[in-house]
Amino acid sequence: MPHEKEARQWIELADRDLALAEHTAKTMRPVPHEIVCFHCQQFVEKYLKAFLVSKGQEPPYIHDLEKLPELFQA
Repeated sequence: MPHEKEARQWIELADRDLALAEHTAKTMRPVPHEIVCFHCQQFVEKYLKAFLVSKGQEPPYIHDLEKLPELFQA
């Protein structure tokens, strides 16, 4: 897969966002929900962009989780 390295980089960044969200939710009291939700959104966005990259598409500079899947080509 020619785009595997770049896709893997997106996944590594996404995994960091998820780890941070989980750590924050488990350790901070009161739980800062807005921060946890932000990192969860970032996690999903980066996984969607990793998928686009893996298919040879350039990920756009957008943060819209509804628009990103619309860009997937068959």
